[in-house]
Amino acid sequence: MSVPPLQDESNPYLPLMIDFTDKTVVIFGGGAVGERKVKRFAKKALVTVVSSGLTPDLQQMEKADTILFIEKDLSKLTDGEIFDCMSDAFLVIAATSDSAVNRRIVSMAKTAGVLVNDTEKADEVIIPSFIERSGLQIAISSSGESPAVTKYARMKIEEAIDGNLEQMILLQNEMREYLKTIIPEQKKRQEILWEIMNDSEIWDLLSADFEKAREKAMMISSDFCDL
Repeated sequence: MSVPPLQDESNPYLPLMIDFTDKTVVIFGGGAVGERKVKRFAKKALVTVVSSGLTPDLQQMEKADTILFIEKDLSKLTDGEIFDCMSDAFLVIAATSDSAVNRRIVSMAKTAGVLVNDTEKADEVIIPSFIERSGLQIAISSSGESPAVTKYARMKIEEAIDGNLEQMILLQNEMREYLKTIIPEQKKRQEILWEIMNDSEIWDLLSADFEKAREKAMMISSDFCDL
């Protein structure tokens, strides 16, 4: 008899990075909360907003064809109409000002087998606080326990991020692709990239002269290859 895997029932959430290209996110609610969620996803996914109205910013986004707007009085929709609205959805977000309507949307999304986020409480999907700097992405969550702590942690992390970090990301990506062409061993490539990362001179050069930083990185790579 097989033993079932251990599960952390106190915190069942697991962070993932998902490619939202060509995936549809359906957001029920066109108010302030819905607007925040739209702005989170609009650059990454196909966003549909179902609501009786839109905030001024969302109206501008609809005019620019950034989002698709389906004008509906959510309190009067039948179950079939709600299902139709979420039929192509990869993710549904319940962001109305009516808790009963939100609970209904969440329940129906689960019945339809669609991932769903409830903006009023932690449920199936939590949308974390988010920092994005060039190629660096950091997601922060307290699993719905304390939005204030999540905000505080995000502010502290933003303060700690070095101003040259974005340049280092670019340099690391360039060097990683270059090293793949000359060094077959992944472990050795990792050692070189880590050596570049920890070189104080390169960090100093990044903000002033990216080309010289690249030259120093190439020198480090050559030294390793000669070993």
